[in-house]
Amino acid sequence: MQKASIELEIRGEIRAKDIPAIGQRLRALGFCEIKETRRTSVMSFGDVSRFESPRDRTQTQVDIRCRITNGKTEVVAKIGKTHAANRLEISQPVTRDELFAFARLFGSMGFFTKVGSKVTKNFQKGSIIVSLVQSPSGLAYIEIENMTDRKREKGDLIKLRILAKQMGVQLWKSRKEFLDFCGLLTERDDWEFHGTPKDLRRLKKEIKKAGSDR
Repeated sequence: MQKASIELEIRGEIRAKDIPAIGQRLRALGFCEIKETRRTSVMSFGDVSRFESPRDRTQTQVDIRCRITNGKTEVVAKIGKTHAANRLEISQPVTRDELFAFARLFGSMGFFTKVGSKVTKNFQKGSIIVSLVQSPSGLAYIEIENMTDRKREKGDLIKLRILAKQMGVQLWKSRKEFLDFCGLLTERDDWEFHGTPKDLRRLKKEIKKAGSDR
Protein backbone atom coordinates (compact mmCIF):
# COMPACT_ATOMS: atom_id res chain seq x y z
CA MET A 1 0.00 0.00 0.00
CA GLN A 2 1.22 3.50 -0.80
CA LYS A 3 2.27 5.74 2.06
CA ALA A 4 -0.37 8.14 3.35
CA SER A 5 0.24 11.80 2.48
CA ILE A 6 -1.62 15.07 2.92
CA GLU A 7 -3.43 16.13 -0.23
CA LEU A 8 -3.33 19.92 -0.12
CA GLU A 9 -6.07 21.04 -2.49
CA ILE A 10 -8.03 24.21 -3.19
CA ARG A 11 -10.95 24.35 -5.58
CA GLY A 12 -13.44 26.63 -7.29
CA GLU A 13 -16.00 26.76 -10.06
CA ILE A 14 -14.99 27.89 -13.54
CA ARG A 15 -16.83 28.14 -16.86
CA ALA A 16 -16.15 25.41 -19.38
CA LYS A 17 -15.65 28.03 -22.11
CA ASP A 18 -12.83 29.59 -20.05
CA ILE A 19 -10.73 26.41 -19.90
CA PRO A 20 -8.60 27.26 -22.99
CA ALA A 21 -7.82 30.75 -21.63
CA ILE A 22 -6.89 29.37 -18.18
CA GLY A 23 -4.65 26.85 -19.90
CA GLN A 24 -2.87 29.69 -21.71
CA ARG A 25 -2.31 31.51 -18.41
CA LEU A 26 -0.85 28.37 -16.89
CA ARG A 27 1.58 27.94 -19.78
CA ALA A 28 2.63 31.58 -19.37
CA LEU A 29 3.35 30.80 -15.70
CA GLY A 30 5.65 27.93 -16.69
CA PHE A 31 3.23 25.02 -16.36
CA CYS A 32 3.38 22.13 -18.83
CA GLU A 33 0.25 20.37 -20.02
CA ILE A 34 0.32 16.69 -19.19
CA LYS A 35 -1.94 13.91 -20.35
CA GLU A 36 -5.68 14.55 -20.49
CA THR A 37 -7.54 12.16 -18.22
CA ARG A 38 -10.92 10.48 -18.51
CA ARG A 39 -12.10 9.18 -15.16
CA THR A 40 -15.12 7.34 -13.81
CA SER A 41 -15.43 7.19 -10.03
CA VAL A 42 -17.64 5.40 -7.55
CA MET A 43 -17.62 7.91 -4.67
CA SER A 44 -18.70 6.90 -1.17
CA PHE A 45 -19.18 9.61 1.46
CA GLY A 46 -19.85 9.09 5.14
CA ASP A 47 -18.56 8.98 8.70
CA VAL A 48 -16.54 6.27 10.37
CA SER A 49 -16.25 6.03 14.13
CA ARG A 50 -13.91 4.54 16.65
CA PHE A 51 -14.96 3.82 20.18
CA GLU A 52 -13.24 2.04 23.00
CA SER A 53 -16.33 2.33 25.16
CA PRO A 54 -19.89 3.63 24.64
CA ARG A 55 -18.81 6.94 26.17
CA ASP A 56 -15.58 7.29 24.20
CA ARG A 57 -16.50 7.60 20.54
CA THR A 58 -15.05 9.82 17.81
CA GLN A 59 -16.22 10.29 14.22
CA THR A 60 -14.22 11.11 11.12
CA GLN A 61 -15.51 11.95 7.65
CA VAL A 62 -14.26 9.74 4.83
CA ASP A 63 -14.45 9.95 1.06
CA ILE A 64 -13.67 6.59 -0.56
CA ARG A 65 -13.27 6.42 -4.32
CA CYS A 66 -13.13 3.35 -6.51
CA ARG A 67 -11.97 4.87 -9.76
CA ILE A 68 -10.62 4.12 -13.20
CA THR A 69 -8.54 6.75 -14.98
CA ASN A 70 -7.31 6.14 -18.53
CA GLY A 71 -7.43 2.42 -17.78
CA LYS A 72 -5.66 2.67 -14.39
CA THR A 73 -7.73 1.27 -11.51
CA GLU A 74 -7.30 2.21 -7.84
CA VAL A 75 -9.09 2.69 -4.55
CA VAL A 76 -8.43 6.01 -2.80
CA ALA A 77 -9.44 6.98 0.74
CA LYS A 78 -9.52 10.68 1.64
CA ILE A 79 -9.80 11.23 5.37
CA GLY A 80 -11.05 14.52 6.79
CA LYS A 81 -13.91 16.93 6.17
CA THR A 82 -15.10 16.73 2.57
CA HIS A 83 -14.53 20.44 1.87
CA ALA A 84 -11.17 20.64 3.70
CA ALA A 85 -8.01 21.69 1.87
CA ASN A 86 -5.74 19.29 3.77
CA ARG A 87 -7.18 15.78 3.83
CA LEU A 88 -5.07 12.70 4.46
CA GLU A 89 -4.97 10.56 1.31
CA ILE A 90 -4.20 6.86 0.96
CA SER A 91 -4.29 5.11 -2.41
CA GLN A 92 -4.03 1.49 -3.44
CA PRO A 93 -3.78 0.15 -7.02
CA VAL A 94 -6.20 -2.71 -7.71
CA THR A 95 -7.15 -4.92 -10.64
CA ARG A 96 -10.27 -4.25 -12.71
CA ASP A 97 -12.15 -7.11 -11.02
CA GLU A 98 -11.07 -5.90 -7.59
CA LEU A 99 -12.32 -2.41 -8.44
CA PHE A 100 -15.83 -3.69 -9.09
CA ALA A 101 -15.70 -5.84 -5.93
CA PHE A 102 -14.71 -2.86 -3.76
CA ALA A 103 -17.33 -0.65 -5.44
CA ARG A 104 -19.99 -3.23 -4.64
CA LEU A 105 -18.73 -3.48 -1.05
CA PHE A 106 -18.71 0.25 -0.31
CA GLY A 107 -21.96 0.80 -2.20
CA SER A 108 -23.66 -1.71 0.10
CA MET A 109 -22.37 -0.26 3.39
CA GLY A 110 -24.83 2.58 3.85
CA PHE A 111 -22.59 5.40 2.67
CA PHE A 112 -24.02 7.96 0.25
CA THR A 113 -22.48 6.56 -2.92
CA LYS A 114 -22.69 7.92 -6.45
CA VAL A 115 -21.03 7.45 -9.83
CA GLY A 116 -19.64 10.27 -11.94
CA SER A 117 -17.39 10.70 -14.97
CA LYS A 118 -15.16 13.67 -15.79
CA VAL A 119 -12.72 14.83 -18.48
CA THR A 120 -9.73 16.71 -17.10
CA LYS A 121 -6.93 18.78 -18.60
CA ASN A 122 -3.90 18.60 -16.29
CA PHE A 123 -0.98 21.01 -15.95
CA GLN A 124 2.12 20.58 -13.82
CA LYS A 125 4.99 22.69 -12.54
CA GLY A 126 7.25 21.02 -10.03
CA SER A 127 5.07 19.30 -7.46
CA ILE A 128 1.99 21.47 -8.16
CA ILE A 129 -0.76 20.05 -10.37
CA VAL A 130 -3.64 22.13 -11.72
CA SER A 131 -6.65 20.24 -13.04
CA LEU A 132 -9.38 21.79 -15.18
CA VAL A 133 -12.31 19.42 -14.80
CA GLN A 134 -15.47 19.20 -16.89
CA SER A 135 -18.56 17.04 -16.42
CA PRO A 136 -20.78 15.70 -19.23
CA SER A 137 -23.38 18.45 -18.62
CA GLY A 138 -20.75 21.20 -18.95
CA LEU A 139 -20.21 22.01 -15.27
CA ALA A 140 -16.55 22.78 -14.67
CA TYR A 141 -14.20 23.45 -11.79
CA ILE A 142 -10.51 23.88 -11.03
CA GLU A 143 -8.40 21.91 -8.57
CA ILE A 144 -4.97 23.19 -7.51
CA GLU A 145 -3.10 20.61 -5.49
CA ASN A 146 0.20 19.64 -4.00
CA MET A 147 1.08 16.58 -1.94
CA THR A 148 2.67 17.78 1.29
CA ASP A 149 3.19 16.97 4.98
CA ARG A 150 2.33 18.67 8.27
CA LYS A 151 5.64 20.52 8.39
CA ARG A 152 5.26 22.20 4.97
CA GLU A 153 1.48 22.47 4.88
CA LYS A 154 1.04 26.17 5.77
CA GLY A 155 3.70 27.45 3.37
CA ASP A 156 2.48 25.25 0.52
CA LEU A 157 -1.11 26.42 0.99
CA ILE A 158 -0.02 30.06 0.67
CA LYS A 159 1.71 29.21 -2.62
CA LEU A 160 -1.44 27.58 -4.01
CA ARG A 161 -3.61 30.57 -3.10
CA ILE A 162 -1.16 32.96 -4.75
CA LEU A 163 -1.28 30.83 -7.90
CA ALA A 164 -5.10 30.99 -7.92
CA LYS A 165 -4.90 34.81 -7.84
CA GLN A 166 -2.38 34.83 -10.67
CA MET A 167 -4.80 32.80 -12.79
CA GLY A 168 -7.72 35.03 -11.89
CA VAL A 169 -9.93 32.20 -10.64
CA GLN A 170 -12.40 32.45 -7.77
CA LEU A 171 -12.10 29.77 -5.12
CA TRP A 172 -14.96 28.45 -3.03
CA LYS A 173 -14.99 30.46 0.18
CA SER A 174 -17.19 28.22 2.30
CA ARG A 175 -18.32 24.66 2.83
CA LYS A 176 -21.81 25.66 1.63
CA GLU A 177 -20.52 26.95 -1.73
CA PHE A 178 -18.63 23.71 -2.26
CA LEU A 179 -21.56 21.49 -1.28
CA ASP A 180 -23.99 23.51 -3.43
CA PHE A 181 -21.80 22.82 -6.46
CA CYS A 182 -21.55 19.12 -5.54
CA GLY A 183 -25.34 19.12 -5.40
CA LEU A 184 -25.48 20.42 -8.97
CA LEU A 185 -23.17 17.60 -10.09
CA THR A 186 -25.40 15.06 -8.36
CA GLU A 187 -28.49 16.56 -9.97
CA ARG A 188 -27.18 16.94 -13.52
CA ASP A 189 -24.53 14.27 -14.01
CA ASP A 190 -24.07 11.69 -11.26
CA TRP A 191 -26.26 8.78 -10.22
CA GLU A 192 -26.67 6.91 -6.96
CA PHE A 193 -24.98 3.53 -6.65
CA HIS A 194 -26.07 0.81 -4.21
CA GLY A 195 -23.85 -2.07 -5.29
CA THR A 196 -26.62 -4.10 -6.93
CA PRO A 197 -25.97 -6.27 -10.01
CA LYS A 198 -27.97 -3.71 -12.03
CA ASP A 199 -25.77 -0.89 -10.73
CA LEU A 200 -22.61 -2.82 -11.62
CA ARG A 201 -23.85 -3.37 -15.17
CA ARG A 202 -24.63 0.35 -15.48
CA LEU A 203 -21.19 1.23 -14.07
CA LYS A 204 -19.42 -0.92 -16.67
CA LYS A 205 -21.43 0.73 -19.46
CA GLU A 206 -20.59 4.19 -18.13
CA ILE A 207 -16.87 3.41 -18.03
CA LYS A 208 -16.95 2.46 -21.71
CA LYS A 209 -19.11 5.44 -22.69
CA ALA A 210 -16.80 7.88 -20.84
CA GLY A 211 -13.67 6.31 -22.32
CA SER A 212 -12.16 5.87 -18.85
CA ASP A 213 -10.95 2.36 -19.70
CA ARG A 214 -8.44 3.45 -22.29
